Amino acid sequence: MLQVVVTKFRASSRLAVTAVLAGIAALAAGLPAERQAAAAPPPISGPPTSAMPQSETLQIVVFEAPGCIYCSLFRRHVEPAYAASPRAQNMPMRFIDLNAPDAERVGIATPVDTVPTAILLQNNREIGRVPGYVGPEIFFHAINHILAVAE
Repeated sequence: MLQVVVTKFRASSRLAVTAVLAGIAALAAGLPAERQAAAAPPPISGPPTSAMPQSETLQIVVFEAPGCIYCSLFRRHVEPAYAASPRAQNMPMRFIDLNAPDAERVGIATPVDTVPTAILLQNNREIGRVPGYVGPEIFFHAINHILAVAE
């Protein structure tokens, strides 16, 4: 009896994963060329990492990759909410292409293996990170937690 339940669970899990993947593929295939270009993340902005301030300032560096759907979602949902917040005046957010040569100059503790990854830097040294797309509300909570622990 237990084996039947496990088999049914595995089959339904496979079905759910297959349905999600099929939905993503259909969504991507169904977009006209103009919309696909609009859905792509905008070009990397901000000064090169060599021009990053070296003073006792905090900043958020977001590592992204070309063609990354979640990077596009981050730019669409999280970045505007952050830019409108009072914290953005004192702690700017910059975007860096993970594959760019300048990406290696940022003082991160461990390699970035998920995009987008937002890394909080103080004096160009990592004090915390938020890996992956988490949405604006969770992103703000994570940033507040990292800053509270760092103090």
